[in-house]
Amino acid sequence: MSENIANLSVCLAKAVRMLESIELLDMNGHISCRLPGDESKFLINARAASRASIRARDIVVCNADGKPEPGYPEPPSEVHIHAEIYRRRNDVGSIIHNHPHWQTVLGIADIPFKPVFSIGSFVENAVFYERSSLVNTREMGEELATLLDDQRAIQIRHHGAVVVGHTVEEAFVTSVFMEENAKKQYQAHLLNPDHRVLEGANLERTRESNWSPSIVRKVWNYHEEKSRLTGCLNGIEGEFVDR
Repeated sequence: MSENIANLSVCLAKAVRMLESIELLDMNGHISCRLPGDESKFLINARAASRASIRARDIVVCNADGKPEPGYPEPPSEVHIHAEIYRRRNDVGSIIHNHPHWQTVLGIADIPFKPVFSIGSFVENAVFYERSSLVNTREMGEELATLLDDQRAIQIRHHGAVVVGHTVEEAFVTSVFMEENAKKQYQAHLLNPDHRVLEGANLERTRESNWSPSIVRKVWNYHEEKSRLTGCLNGIEGEFVDR
């Protein structure tokens, strides 16, 4: 179990730093993943830890209600997002809550999300959660998780997004390309509100050919290597504290 926690803590810390480096996280936002072998628990970045310099020792193990296990620091105040989605979705292994610029702008403008970009073609017309404050109560977490249902993402109007995946890597890549699709849709909408979208057989073929475990791994490896070369991941390994 300690080895699982150590490896996942490094992976989560990497994901947080990489998302911060591409401006999909800032001083806020959080990523979690289930703990294999004890799926009533999950790991999440600590509330107080800097997203730019987070280390493996800054990852919190929480119980099913989002309470930290003894010896761990405080989780984010919006930990209820994660606890309630995991409670309802056995298929979800990782969750990201962030504040992506382009997706949030489309939501403010009330422009429906459409698939316009090949690797972002999995995007659907997103469901919106309309309570824009911090999702920092169990009641709000329950509402959001119920509205998410079986989809892979939900937007919090005027606030941000929540993305789910089977793994940390899949949630990371989904988050990256949802934002890239939103950016391209926003810019195309400025040029022509009646811009083209992917649809029909072309959409299905594009989705099929642009999303697979090998592509998820390729995208993750690209961002990981780029982050290593820039020094973004310095100091993550070897920092885990066995509690």
